[in-house]
Amino acid sequence: MTDDIKETNIQVPDSLVGSGALDKLVDKARDYASKSTADNTNLAYKKDWDHFASWCRRKGADPLACDPQIIGLYITDLAAPSDGTFSTSPPLAVSTIERRLSGLAWNFKQRGLHLDRQDRHIATVLAGIRREHAKPPVQKEALFADDIIEMISILPFDLRGMRDKAILLIGYAGGLRRSEIVGLDVGKDETEDSGGWINILDEGAVIWIRGKTGWRDVEIGRGSTISTCPLHALEQWLHYSKIVHGPIFRAVTRDHSSVTANRLSDKHVSRLIKKCILDAG
Repeated sequence: MTDDIKETNIQVPDSLVGSGALDKLVDKARDYASKSTADNTNLAYKKDWDHFASWCRRKGADPLACDPQIIGLYITDLAAPSDGTFSTSPPLAVSTIERRLSGLAWNFKQRGLHLDRQDRHIATVLAGIRREHAKPPVQKEALFADDIIEMISILPFDLRGMRDKAILLIGYAGGLRRSEIVGLDVGKDETEDSGGWINILDEGAVIWIRGKTGWRDVEIGRGSTISTCPLHALEQWLHYSKIVHGPIFRAVTRDHSSVTANRLSDKHVSRLIKKCILDAG
């Protein structure tokens, strides 16, 4: 067996060899197998394997042995480079080492091998690496009401601006995650990918959010002024965008004259916040 994963791993069983009727099914099965993971993931896993195989060759080890002791030494060298080519390489972050392990486990699996990541030669070494080298996550500075007011003040007075203002105010008032904001529909069960809906009342609104453990409701009151009221901003957006069904927050056409049927991704909220923070100074 070579280091490369061959798509011929999927083939007609020996008992049915010679059955031409199954050839097309084999080709289709191989096509589905190649799409079992995203292209970017496949590329990353291939690079992980190539790096590990190269390391093994320099150390005189067999990369196909699937030996937990070898894997333990490999991740040790990633965390604390010792000799040869790796002497000039910086130590890898714990998250990168864990990603490398996932890539190796996937590659071994495609070769019909099983990498036991719970083996003590891997698990205890990785635990020590985490304890020694893991860094606490960088805590982002919190946004306050005054910050939000400054951010919405620089938004344009068009459809896009109305939408983004509603996103910022609703998200801040409800303490919602990015995915929860863009996952909202006008009403209940209107789309397959809905993450919740909003019930607008005279005195406020109730937002229903689908979470990992079930549904939760978030109450939002009306603001003391129209300019900063989250519900007024939402109502303005829904009115001028003419949205009455389906996703609330959607893409706006380039000329800002209408909206599409496409739900925004949570990445838009991240980009919006960053841009507004920079523009507002």
